[in-house]
Amino acid sequence: KNKKATVNTVKTVGAAYIAFEALEYCGLLQEARSYASPSNQKLLAKSRDYVLRTVDGIRHDIRTQLLNQPNAISKKIKASMERDKPGTVGFSTGAFLGFAL
Repeated sequence: KNKKATVNTVKTVGAAYIAFEALEYCGLLQEARSYASPSNQKLLAKSRDYVLRTVDGIRHDIRTQLLNQPNAISKKIKASMERDKPGTVGFSTGAFLGFAL
């Protein structure tokens, strides 16, 4: 259960980071910041910094785990891919088309 909760947390934080980066790229966050009061702008900056530190900490922890146990992770990925062959084929096809286009 604990590993599943950790994985869900990592996915959620990663998705939130990507979503906010997309909003920033589109200019929506800049527009929202322009309407914010100076105190709210400080709060937004602190929130952004907190999220970035949290995501970086999680990234660092994951990288540490990957470097410490590469064989175990490789075996888990291989076993997972064997169990879900249609999913693996779909993922591979999507990745290929994503890189090709």
